[in-house]
Amino acid sequence: MTDDVTPFRTAPSQLVRPALRIVATAAFLTVLYSLLPLRDGRWWLTSLIGIGAIGAIAPLTIRRVRAVRTAQWPTLTAVEALTQLFAMLVFGFGALYLAIDRDGTQFSGMETRVDAAYFTITTLSTVGFGDINATGQAARLAVSIQILIDFTVLAVAVRLLVNAARQQ
Repeated sequence: MTDDVTPFRTAPSQLVRPALRIVATAAFLTVLYSLLPLRDGRWWLTSLIGIGAIGAIAPLTIRRVRAVRTAQWPTLTAVEALTQLFAMLVFGFGALYLAIDRDGTQFSGMETRVDAAYFTITTLSTVGFGDINATGQAARLAVSIQILIDFTVLAVAVRLLVNAARQQ
């Protein structure tokens, strides 16, 4: 059993690889979201990308909990998993919102990918500044689903990953 509270007992240089994986995961998903053709007329593809990212959260969480239980530094592995889950939620719903708003009538104030990610993050954090809002029925339904998923999936995922890290 490793001592995750004071991982520097081994060597600080060994923490570089897990830390870089966390940064690389976030960077990769950000670049992927930035480069995918989300607004080129193939709204159905954008919808599938968003739904696929959201749908992969539960199986990924289960896989990541198992990885945390066997990790050398379970806290870092849990942080990596949460980074991945958070990015998948943000970019999955961001892509879905862009697909829903393909004709510009479902959201007011949503013009770009950054707007979609920003709106997703403000909804996820329950801040909701009001500068972008759902005006159409499809958008309101999608936002309602996001809120339910945010509360349930993130609460369960965080609890599972933290418990797995503590048990290790």
